Amino acid sequence: MYRLIALLIGYAFGCLQNGYYLSKKTAGIDIRDYGSGGAGMTNVTRILGTKLGAVVLTADMAKAAAAFLLASWIFNGALFGWQRDLHPGLYAGLGVVLGHDFPFHMRFRGGKGVASTLGLILMLDWRVALIVYAVILAIALIVKYISVASLFMSLLIPALLAIFGHGWEVVSVTSFLGALAWFMHRGNIARLIKGTESRFSFSGGKRMPASKTVFPQPPTPDAELPTPNTGKSLEIEASGQTYARFPIRTHVITQDDDAADVFIPYLTPHVREGDIVFISERAVACTQSRAIPMRDIKPRRLAVFLSRYVQKTPHGIGLGIPETMEMALRECGVINILFAAVVSVIGKLFGRKGWFYRVAGPKARGIDGPCDNTLPPYNEYVVLAPDKPVRVAQAIAESIGVHVAIVDANDLGVNLLGASDPKLRESFLAAVLRDNPLGQSSEQTPCGIIRVSPQGAGEGSNAALNEIG
Repeated sequence: MYRLIALLIGYAFGCLQNGYYLSKKTAGIDIRDYGSGGAGMTNVTRILGTKLGAVVLTADMAKAAAAFLLASWIFNGALFGWQRDLHPGLYAGLGVVLGHDFPFHMRFRGGKGVASTLGLILMLDWRVALIVYAVILAIALIVKYISVASLFMSLLIPALLAIFGHGWEVVSVTSFLGALAWFMHRGNIARLIKGTESRFSFSGGKRMPASKTVFPQPPTPDAELPTPNTGKSLEIEASGQTYARFPIRTHVITQDDDAADVFIPYLTPHVREGDIVFISERAVACTQSRAIPMRDIKPRRLAVFLSRYVQKTPHGIGLGIPETMEMALRECGVINILFAAVVSVIGKLFGRKGWFYRVAGPKARGIDGPCDNTLPPYNEYVVLAPDKPVRVAQAIAESIGVHVAIVDANDLGVNLLGASDPKLRESFLAAVLRDNPLGQSSEQTPCGIIRVSPQGAGEGSNAALNEIG
């Protein structure tokens, strides 16, 4: 029985996703949308730099050690009781790795558990830990593949524990962790076989270039620039700079279009080096068949009930009708939506708003319902948040040669869903696009260009990138 309780204690610690939370706090991004898609030290280092990666490594090791000590104290009666019995701490450590890899509150999408395993091994046997640390560091420096070092580590740990005289249960649990590590690294293994695995660098976190390609067609400095939408201003002051926002008119985007290609012919006549392109998340979603006709949605009773308590605003329906709430339940999961609803009620008791969407996440926030001023045929559709917006932004950036952001901008605010560069901050885009220059109805301008000044041909535009991070 104590093994199960220790496992649950460890799982609670493991659900503390340090890489995810720190990347959100420092860079405003979901680190799982970049690089390898992991939330651990390796991906954080590769995308955001060595310093933050070291913090994540330390924190993930520490949570394993903390769970180990707590379980040892509870079941052995002393904080350092593991000297008498390793097993409570062993199963707590197993729980930490499982919680790190499969956190329930993040729809079971976490990291790969390498750092947490290192923390557990340090508590089990410091001699084994020192050998393992030295070996994986040497492998990482020689072959430059952290995945190779991690896979070798998973084989080395149970072997060394057996050599140092640990019992069959310790060896069995760590062997299971080794097998789990191979499962979690299956994507890395496939890339290693294909020769496409990214090499690790201790100087990671450099700004990713928007593209190595040239512009599809040379921008013409004297080309006629788009004019602002009715009631919108061309320029805006933000961070001590004046930025121009050029809305780009297109045809009505549908599922017959390809998100990576459809915007390019409209953008390339106007885009210049140093610009930032921003694209409406609704337009991207429509290319992915993420626009669902209202007639095809059959709301369940729970959706009808919950939609009654959504605060209505003049800026959009949100989840305030059964059809949009039903799609939120499908996209985010019933447990997540119910938990967000409970948290929202608590927040309102303290006079705080917006807690529902913070907990439910960007998929719930990105669901758009039909409005009277919505462009047909989407005035009879529910549009979901786009799928893999980071990859879409990166694909478009590769084609047009500038940074690209997929944004959800309306009169209530601006949310960054995906960007070609992880250092493109939501706070910067929120300041520059705060008046929603693309419009919300029949403008037919699902994308736009940000530039420091309408006359600048590139030099001044670099100031916008300096605001990124």
